[in-house]
Amino acid sequence: MLPGLTAEEHKRLILSVGTHRGKRLISPVEAAVLFAKAQAAGASLAECAKTVQLDGPTWVGRFLSLLKLPEDVRHLVDWGRAAGAVTFTAAAEIARLDSGDDQRGALQTALAHDLSSAEVRQLVQLRRRSRHTIEECAAAVLKMRPRIEVKHVFVGSVTPGLRARLGGLGQYERDHLFAGAARKVVGSVRVGGRLGAERFTLVGGKDFGEVIAAKKNVLEAEINEALATGLGGA
Repeated sequence: MLPGLTAEEHKRLILSVGTHRGKRLISPVEAAVLFAKAQAAGASLAECAKTVQLDGPTWVGRFLSLLKLPEDVRHLVDWGRAAGAVTFTAAAEIARLDSGDDQRGALQTALAHDLSSAEVRQLVQLRRRSRHTIEECAAAVLKMRPRIEVKHVFVGSVTPGLRARLGGLGQYERDHLFAGAARKVVGSVRVGGRLGAERFTLVGGKDFGEVIAAKKNVLEAEINEALATGLGGA
């Protein structure tokens, strides 16, 4: 067992990393936190990789790179393509950007335009090699697409009274709670989203854009109210 981890943490790490399980127990960022915890207790990257059957310590380094992302956007990272999230591979690329603002901008762009990992890599390379802004680099990447589809992204803040309670939940527990809250607020409109301890993100198509326009002054408050109801019933 990796040093610094409890038996439960070790189990959750083993069952989530280096596997193709359809449903994993923890998110990539939560796995990164456990790798960092083990490393702080003396585990080497090679030892971490061997324990979870990863192909070399470089992979563990990619997990740890996720901790360079601002805390308020880490909840957006998932293992594979999913509505309202960016993939682990794409997030690791975005973590190579030097600025937290650039990282936030790249994540927002990836969500709004459903960028593939290859497109995210192009975006990051353009930003690192030029003086162009993230928006300008994104425009250059999108020009290479035969067809552009724009999604609507809404980012809201969690009320201070809910943050401590949400911080005690795992990412997928928060996302399950959030899915119910979103359905309560937007009804049958198709949206995806992720819930962090301090922020939440909703992503959808044209019909969700209409919801944002209609509820722009109350959407954040209604989501928080639905979250509070969900937590109270838990």
